[in-house]
Amino acid sequence: MRLFYFLARKISYTFALAFLTVLGGWLGAVFGYFLSTSFLLSSIEQITNIIVKWLPWAVLSATMLHYLQFGILSRIGIPAFFSSLRMINRRFDGDMLKGEISDEELRELYGYISDLPLYNMLSSVFYVVLTGILTVIAIYADMTLGGTFDPVIFKMMGKAIGIGLVVVFVLYGMSTYLFTEIITGYERATCYNTLLARGIVTHPRVLSGVRVKFSFFLILMVLALLTFAALMEKSRFFYKADLTAVIVYLIVAIASMVFLMAVNSNSILRVLKEISRVAREISTGGDAEFRVLSLDREFSAIEFGFVEMAREIREYRKNIEMKVEQRTAELQGALADLKERDDLIQKQLDIASTIQRGILPGRIDDWNELKFSIRYIAMEKIGGDFYDVYQLKGNKLGLLMADVSGHGIPAALVTTMAKISFGNACNKHDSPRRIFQEVNQNIIEHVKTQDYLTCFFLAIDEDYSVTYANASHQKAILLRAGAEATELLDTNGLFIGAIEEARDTYEEKTTKMKYGDRLIMYTDGIPEAIDSERREYSLERLQSVIVKNRNLPLEDFTSAIIEDVQRFIGSAQVEDDITLVVTELARDAAVDIIKNSKKLVSENRHYEAIEHLERGLSLYPDNRKLLYNLAKNYFRVNNYARTIETIQSYIEADKRNKYAYYIAGAAYYQMMDYQNSIYMLEEAVRIDQNFSNAHFALGMSHKKRENRDEAIRCFEKVINLDADNKLALYELSELRKAK
Repeated sequence: MRLFYFLARKISYTFALAFLTVLGGWLGAVFGYFLSTSFLLSSIEQITNIIVKWLPWAVLSATMLHYLQFGILSRIGIPAFFSSLRMINRRFDGDMLKGEISDEELRELYGYISDLPLYNMLSSVFYVVLTGILTVIAIYADMTLGGTFDPVIFKMMGKAIGIGLVVVFVLYGMSTYLFTEIITGYERATCYNTLLARGIVTHPRVLSGVRVKFSFFLILMVLALLTFAALMEKSRFFYKADLTAVIVYLIVAIASMVFLMAVNSNSILRVLKEISRVAREISTGGDAEFRVLSLDREFSAIEFGFVEMAREIREYRKNIEMKVEQRTAELQGALADLKERDDLIQKQLDIASTIQRGILPGRIDDWNELKFSIRYIAMEKIGGDFYDVYQLKGNKLGLLMADVSGHGIPAALVTTMAKISFGNACNKHDSPRRIFQEVNQNIIEHVKTQDYLTCFFLAIDEDYSVTYANASHQKAILLRAGAEATELLDTNGLFIGAIEEARDTYEEKTTKMKYGDRLIMYTDGIPEAIDSERREYSLERLQSVIVKNRNLPLEDFTSAIIEDVQRFIGSAQVEDDITLVVTELARDAAVDIIKNSKKLVSENRHYEAIEHLERGLSLYPDNRKLLYNLAKNYFRVNNYARTIETIQSYIEADKRNKYAYYIAGAAYYQMMDYQNSIYMLEEAVRIDQNFSNAHFALGMSHKKRENRDEAIRCFEKVINLDADNKLALYELSELRKAK
C-alpha cells in the first residue's frame, strides 16, 4: 500500500491502481502460456519462438494504453481518458479527500470510486483481448513477409493464443477486481462516511457477492487441473515427460492459487473485522463509521444495517434524557411494586425448592454390599437434575440419574412428573429398556411442552450383575478395583419425552461389578463445567480425577471429584446443576451370611437358616441387613411374635424400607392385631403409594375390622395398579354384594 499511495501522490490515483493490477495480468499470462501450449502436440518450438518474439511488444503496447487511459501523464497535463477517472484523480490526493465538494458531487464521487473495481476489470479484459489481437496480427505479418507462412502452424498458434486469452481473461479480470476492491476500500469508506456525516443516508454500493469470488477459485482449480492433465497427456503422447515445464507450471499454479486465495480471504476477513469493530463502537455509543467498505452484497446489507441501527440509537439518545426524567417517578413506583412481587416469587421459589429437594433422596441406604455417596449442587433454587433409587421386581435395585431440559419451575414440574412415572414403571418392570419405553410414552401423553429429559438407569441384582440403559445422558463410568483406567458404560437411546418413536431406540447392556469396583453416575454439569476462559472441564479430566483418587474412602473420593470441579470453575459462574452419585461394591461379611441363609431357605431348611442368621447377628449386632432377613425367616416359619420384635428393631434404624413395614403389617394381621396391622401397612403405602401388595393387605385388615368403605378403597387402588389382580377383584365383588 505504501507503493500505491506513493504513485497516487506523485502521478495519479487511478494510474497507481492500474500499475499494481497490471502485474496480475502478467502472472495470468504465464499461467495462460502453460495451458495453451499444453494442448499443442507438434511444432511447439516454432510456435513458442514466434509468440515469444511478438507477445512482449503486444503486452507492452496494451499496458501503455492501459496506463494512458488511467492517467500516467496527468502530471504533464494529459489527464485520464474518462471523466469518472479524472474526477477521482482530482478529488483524491493519495488517501486524502481534498477541496470543497458539494453533496451532489460527493454522491457522484462515491459512485465512481465504488464502480472502479468493475471499471478496471472491464478495462483489463479489453486490453487482454487487444493484446491477443495485436499478437496475431504481428505474427501473421511476420510469417507472411518472411515467406514462412504455414496455415497449419498459424491455426495451431491461433488456437494456443485463444486458449491463453481465455485463461488470462478469467485470471486477470478477477484478480484485477479483487485488488481494486481491496485497494480502494479506504477511499470508498471515506466518501460514504462523509455522506453519513452530512445526513445523507444511502445504501452502500454493491457490485458482486461472496459466491462469485469463490466461484472464481473453483474455475481456477478446474483450469489448473485441466492444464496439468494436458501436460501429462502431452508427455504420454511424446513418450517423455518435460519435468522442467511440469515443475515450473506447478510452482506457478500453486503460487497463483495461494496468493489469490490469500488476497480474497484477506478482503473478507478485513471486512468481518471491520464489522466487528463497528459493532463494538456502536455498543459503546459511537457512530457507524467504517474504515473499509465492502462491495459484496452480503456484507453491504450488514453494513447498512449497522448504519441504520446507529442512526436509530442516535435519534433515541436525543430524546432519552427527557424520557428518563418523565419515567423516573413511574419507575420508582414500579420498582417498589416489582420488589414486593419479587419477594413473593422468591418465597414461592423457596417453597418449591424445598418440595423439589424433598423428592430427592438425601442419602441412599446400603443395599447388600453396595454403598452409595451423593453430591447435589443446584445452579438455581429449582434445578433440572434429579436422581432416585427403586426396589425392582426380583429383589433388584434400580438407580436413576436424569437431567430435565431447562431450569426453574417448568423443569421442576417435569421432574415431579418423571419421578411419579418412573415409580410406576419400576413397579412393573425390572428392565431399564422397558422402563424407558413406558416413561417415554407417559411423559409424551401428559407433558405438552417441549421439555424432555436425558436419563441413565441401571438395575443391579443380588449377584451384582448390572443391566443398564442410556437415554442420551452422560455415559456412566466404571472404575475397576486396582485399575488405572476407567470403562465407559453407554447404549443407544433418544431423549425421553421427545418423540414417541424413541421407544424403538432404547437398548440395554449388562456388566458385572466385583468387590472394590466403583460406578460413577453424573449429569452434564460436571464435564461441561466452564472456567473463566470458557474452557470445558471435559470427560477426560473427570476420568483422570477418578483414577487419581481411586484409593480414597468412598465419601472422600466423591468429595475429591466435586472439589476438583469447583477448583476448575474458580471465579466463573456455575451454568448448570451438578449431580454425582457413586456406587461402591464393598465386601460385607454379613452379606455372605445372608446369602448362605437364602441358600438354606431355597432348600426348605428354614430353621437352619434362622440359626445361621442368629449366629451372624451375635457377631454383628448392629447390622440392619441381618435383622431384616431374620425377620423375614421368622415370618416364613409362622413365628409372628419374633417377626414383629425383630422387624421393630430394624425399623428403629431404617424408617424408609417399605418392605419392613409390609412384613410387620402382615405379621400383625396373622396375629389378628388388625389395628397395628393397619398402622404398619399405611406406613408402607405412605413410602410408596404404588405398593399394590401393601394396598391389598391393608384392604384385608380393614375388612377384618368391618371398615368396608376403607377396604373397598384399598382394593380399588390395587385394581388401578394391577387390573388383572383376581384376588382384589374377588374381594371387591364380595364387599359390594354385602353392601
